[in-house]
Amino acid sequence: MSETIKFAKLSNSNYNDWKSDMQAHLGEHGLWRLVCGKEPMPSKADLVEDWETKAIKAASKIYLAVGKDQKVHIREFLEDPVAMWKKLESVHVSKKPGARFNAYDDLFTISKKEDETLMDLSTRVTEAMAKIKNLRPAKFTVDELDKELEAMSLIRALPADYKHLTSALMLLPELDKD
Repeated sequence: MSETIKFAKLSNSNYNDWKSDMQAHLGEHGLWRLVCGKEPMPSKADLVEDWETKAIKAASKIYLAVGKDQKVHIREFLEDPVAMWKKLESVHVSKKPGARFNAYDDLFTISKKEDETLMDLSTRVTEAMAKIKNLRPAKFTVDELDKELEAMSLIRALPADYKHLTSALMLLPELDKD
């Protein structure tokens, strides 16, 4: 019997929510450890076939949980859920300073909507902060954050006629005022 997922399929705009839902879904089916790489292919030949069956099941679940426009990214990995997961992350999470700049800009421009509760506002702030944390490289330091924030402040202070410069700066692998 076919099982339908109970959350939105991956699109261009819902990666963070989808990632959490998909991780929980895979965990519920005993597949997450394989997908995240903590359960590598066993070296004993008699265990390999079961592991491969499990890997194909995980890859199938991931493939069926992405929208049509996202399948192009993972079609070549139909039997490799670890590669699928990494590819989707690389497509949707650019850990470059420009992406963090935009995420910080989103965070700092949040304001309470007229009919919004404080709890809903707090949830939006928490979600924006989670997005920022997700965009940080693994060993991101406070010193690096300070340098980026200083550069970001300078970039935000530039008038509109500097838009070509600011666009170019946002593509750099590192942001600092020097």
